[in-house]
Amino acid sequence: MTLRTLAAVFTTVETPDRLAREAAALARRLDAHLLGITVTSDPRYYPTLDGYMATEVLAEIDRRQERKAETIHEVFEAAVKAEDVRGEWRVARAGMQTVAERILESGRGSDMLVMTRPESYVHQLDDIQEQVIRGLGRPVLMLPHGATLENVCKRAMIGWSPTREAARAAFDALMLLEPGAEVTLLNVGATSAHDLADGPMNDLAVGLTRHGVSVNVVHREPGARHIGQVILDEAREVGAGFIATGAFGHSRAYDFVIGAVTRELLTESALPVMFSK
Repeated sequence: MTLRTLAAVFTTVETPDRLAREAAALARRLDAHLLGITVTSDPRYYPTLDGYMATEVLAEIDRRQERKAETIHEVFEAAVKAEDVRGEWRVARAGMQTVAERILESGRGSDMLVMTRPESYVHQLDDIQEQVIRGLGRPVLMLPHGATLENVCKRAMIGWSPTREAARAAFDALMLLEPGAEVTLLNVGATSAHDLADGPMNDLAVGLTRHGVSVNVVHREPGARHIGQVILDEAREVGAGFIATGAFGHSRAYDFVIGAVTRELLTESALPVMFSK
């Protein structure tokens, strides 16, 4: 499994320096082409403004977005030059589409996409990161505030469940892992589920081992903890460089009412998390 194109997506709300630096360093370690993407959104028109005021306000918003995009471009190019990697910059205008839709269009030609996690709460209907994870069709590596991608090639925690998304995550993770990397394959469930998980998990462990990584199969019962918290605790204990997991295996309605492991990992993890859908 070889990663050839890594796409770094910059929104216009976060400081771009850390993402540019981490993405460029990862592209160098993996000998990958680095694509930088940002999207400018067309400002919304509010009928309460008179015609002249609306024109001036919208024009100024547009100018600010262009300046922000140019600043991100400069930071991206500096990181590419510092790491001596192959880089490509792309600015897309949302137009009649949403920012997330334009990111999806630009990112689907990549092997993996990396972006930073929002530092404050975002309602799920406005969450660009969630929309990208759900719609991209490629793995999305989420970088939390204060985390780095320095150790993602050496050690991983892969969350396992008997789902399509989890199987994709396990093999998508191989794009980041170097030969000899250590993988903890974790199943979280009640004791009665262990026997059911043993066969498929062991088969998966053998399959991953054939790709040159070392795999340890682990079962844990959640007890009073949420499943997401068990995954986070185990990842911290084994010193994982990142967590790989299937994402959003349920409908939006189910996730809203019941809650979701994906969202807990998305908002609470101190480690980078690679989501596959």
